[in-house]
Amino acid sequence: MNAHASNRGLWKQTITGRAFPMTGFSALDIDLYGDVAEGLARICRYGGAVPGNPFCVAQHSVVGADAVMDETRDINLAAYFLVHDGHEYVFGDMTTPVAKWLALMAAELYGTAAASMVETLIATAKARLDAAIWRAAGLPPPGKTYRAAIADFDLRMLATEQRQLLMPAPKSWGAAIDAAKPIPMRGRLTAWPVAKAAEEFRDRLTRYCPNARRL
Repeated sequence: MNAHASNRGLWKQTITGRAFPMTGFSALDIDLYGDVAEGLARICRYGGAVPGNPFCVAQHSVVGADAVMDETRDINLAAYFLVHDGHEYVFGDMTTPVAKWLALMAAELYGTAAASMVETLIATAKARLDAAIWRAAGLPPPGKTYRAAIADFDLRMLATEQRQLLMPAPKSWGAAIDAAKPIPMRGRLTAWPVAKAAEEFRDRLTRYCPNARRL
C-alpha cells in the first residue's frame, strides 16, 4: 500500500462521535450545531494561560460577532466573524508563538526556505477547513474587504481579551496589539461555562447564519 492510499482512511473522532475525514472532506462533513459548537466551547484560547476559568474559542467568536453587529449592522460580517475560527474544532488553537517556533525550528533543521513552508502548510490546512465551514454556514468565500474587516476585529478582540483576562504582559505583544482599539464591553469579560458557550454559539448561528446546514 502506498502512502497516498494509506492516508485515505485518515480521520479524527469528533465530540458527537462522528468520523471526520482529514482528507477529502466537504461541507457535508461539517456539523456546525454539534461538533463545531461543542468543540469550540472546549478549546482554550491563549494555550490555557488565562487565570481562573478557561476562556474558549466559542465565546471569543460569539462576543466578537456581537461586537461586529453592534458596530457595523452587517449581518454577513457578523456571520463571518462567528465562524472565522471554526477550523479550530479540528485543528486546535495553535498560538502564534508556537506557530512561529515551529517555523524557526524548520529553518534550523532544513534551511530558511523550510520556515515559509511550515507557515504555508498551516495556512493551507486552515484555509481548506474554512472553505468547507463557509459552505456549511451558507456563506460564500469572503472577499478582500470582509477579510480585512474580520482581521481588524480579531486583532481588537485579542487586544481586549489580553487586557481584561490575562495577567499583565511582561513584554509587548507587538505595536499593532498595543495600539488596537478595544471592543466596547458592558462590563469586563468573564469566561463562560462550556454549556453556555456552546449554546450561545448555536444561538448566533441561528441569528447570523440563517442558511447554515443542520444535520
